[in-house]
Amino acid sequence: MKLEWMGKHRTAVEAMIRCGNSYSQNVNLRGMMTEAVDISAAELQVMEYILENEERRENMSQVAARLDISQSNFSKIVAQLCRLGLLEKFRTCRNRKNVIVQPTELARQVYRDYAVNAAKSWQPIFDELDRMGPEAEAGFIRLLDTFSASMHAARDALSQRESEDIELIPLD
Repeated sequence: MKLEWMGKHRTAVEAMIRCGNSYSQNVNLRGMMTEAVDISAAELQVMEYILENEERRENMSQVAARLDISQSNFSKIVAQLCRLGLLEKFRTCRNRKNVIVQPTELARQVYRDYAVNAAKSWQPIFDELDRMGPEAEAGFIRLLDTFSASMHAARDALSQRESEDIELIPLD
């Protein structure tokens, strides 16, 4: 059966699906990111955003939104990173519910060590982006953002449909 709805873009769609599947198979595996601490790529990404957020002081909800992960998943990852001594939680003096997560010195050291290897493993990707040039890279980023937005819209539509389909059954 020919999948006609994709038209001439079948190869690009396949590449995006392959990329998403590859990422999803590895994002929660432990032991691939650093030798010093046994964390997953998802945990490392959260730590990376927290390190980057150190001066911004965005609250947990804002950082989770930037990563496009649920607040509950973000909270679980932050809790694990706190247990490992990589992050600390703080409240603001103006709003007790406004929790700001900050990296520890251990997090900074672990990340510095990780960054050395990451720069090497990402170099072929950076080389390809350089070959594309700034205009093509901007188009690539728009494509990825559009793909993410379509996945987000599909997830929201499913969530909406599920909430509408709830039938209440009286308890005895």
